[in-house]
Amino acid sequence: GGLMILGVTALVYTGVLALAVQSAIYYRPVPDYTGVGGEAGMTRMREMSVDRVPVPLQLARFMAVSFISVLCRVLMGWRNRLELVQDANYKAMLEYWRRRPRDTGLITVSNHASSMDDPGLLAAITPVDVILSPGRMRWTVATQDLVFPEGKTWIQAFMGAGQTLPIWRGGGVDQPLLLDMARQIAAGNWAHIFPEARVVQSGELGQDPITKRSEDELRRIGLLKWGVGKLIAHAQVEPYVVPFYHFGMAGILPQHNVWRGDMSDPKNYHNLVVNWLNPGKGMTVKVWFGERLYFDDLVGEHEAKHGPLNKISAGPVASDWQEQVEKWKSSDTDRQLYHDITNRIQDALLALEARAKSDVAAKPVDKLILACPRCTVATPKGKIVNLRTGNATRAKPYVRRGP
Repeated sequence: GGLMILGVTALVYTGVLALAVQSAIYYRPVPDYTGVGGEAGMTRMREMSVDRVPVPLQLARFMAVSFISVLCRVLMGWRNRLELVQDANYKAMLEYWRRRPRDTGLITVSNHASSMDDPGLLAAITPVDVILSPGRMRWTVATQDLVFPEGKTWIQAFMGAGQTLPIWRGGGVDQPLLLDMARQIAAGNWAHIFPEARVVQSGELGQDPITKRSEDELRRIGLLKWGVGKLIAHAQVEPYVVPFYHFGMAGILPQHNVWRGDMSDPKNYHNLVVNWLNPGKGMTVKVWFGERLYFDDLVGEHEAKHGPLNKISAGPVASDWQEQVEKWKSSDTDRQLYHDITNRIQDALLALEARAKSDVAAKPVDKLILACPRCTVATPKGKIVNLRTGNATRAKPYVRRGP
């Protein structure tokens, strides 16, 4: 009798697992290498309402998100030390994670200092009860050519179950893939965005040796990509938007840890080499949260002048996908709005960066790396533009250690 019960139980668990895996494959996000939103990039996720997730897919997401997140928390806590500035902003963030209105999305924005920021840092700062509830856990985007390789069904299924969506780096704010993230926000979900759109280990928001924008472009266009501005502008309900800034991840996973030739030669700088098998150990990571940001004034002023914006819903879009893609395209006035929204986020992140540096200068933290020395060595003098004061300033490579 006992063996029969055990066998039936194993059979049930196997069947449930098979359903979860099948669902993850069926609803996997699909990269769009055409950039036009056609059939090549069509995912069955668009056939369903984002806020009505099939039970097998919920199970697949629970398994993937909880496993990776718990593993990352263990690795971050075991090998390194995390310090959260637990002020009023952090306490408010706990409320936003747990008790915001169900139809209201949450967008967190931060600097991007290593390839382990997500899932490593995001899992470490998220409360365990949120991690164990995939409906409250973060969604994010990742560059499709690296994380969603074409034709690799199992990888796409796993990343999708881990609540990651593909994005075409360089595809612009009108790319159809960004519409998939807008639907998640419409469902009241949490999205984390790295508006720098790449890893920057200089200790300066959005600027390092390989920054393509000139000083004039940085002042005119900004440090950040405007996709996050578009997500906010087209939300049916204004999402909670919370910035945070962190230092220390550049010491845990340097993005360019192989050098050939003279280290002082800027031409040797790159950020394509990552040693995943040997991340830093014994380092400190510190995180500062900012106040919630509001954009109703910017959106309201825009709509008063130019008419209502297209608002994105959580409902199915597969049947009229091409029509949705056309509506997703932006006018010049829309782009100005995205720019204004993103500038407000930029200002908040720069203020947090300044606060973080001031805090660390006043009270040094043991083994807290503010910038990768190899990155800052390769930064030509005057390359970093200080947009807070309008003056150029030299990046300062150093490691803060305790007294």
